[in-house]
Amino acid sequence: MDIATTDPDPGGRAASLLDLFARANHLLTAAFQERLKEHGIAATEWRVLAALAGRDGAAMSELADEVLLKQPTLTKAVDRLERAGLVERHTPSADRRRTLVHLTERGRGLTVPLLAAARQHELWLDRILGEEESRDLRAALTRVIERLAFTPPPARDEF
Repeated sequence: MDIATTDPDPGGRAASLLDLFARANHLLTAAFQERLKEHGIAATEWRVLAALAGRDGAAMSELADEVLLKQPTLTKAVDRLERAGLVERHTPSADRRRTLVHLTERGRGLTVPLLAAARQHELWLDRILGEEESRDLRAALTRVIERLAFTPPPARDEF
């Protein structure tokens, strides 16, 4: 990793909050994403697999909301996962407008160990940050998410 990806204040300017969130996200997820690559899974695909774990399918619209993907991006990810034999789509006869996505046996076989690896990654992050800082960071991020989720975006002239 080079200094451009690790320096919190590149170019000697004060980093914006958005820059800090983006850099933190990159650094927090980089090691786990390497594990995913070993299995030929992209981060977006992993989010879909993880969301489907432990449940008997999910509607595409609900899945898009849960994994924070726009519908076309989710459709492409599910297409790739379906071609890999990790998920399958079903249209319930009771509601032909809905499409449900389910993990296949192969998908479950891949997802279970990756969920364990994700938990190990979380524990590693907790050790690096320290228990108290990790707990405080989770609480702060939860507050940020709650506030932003229920606050309408500013009008153009408010920027």
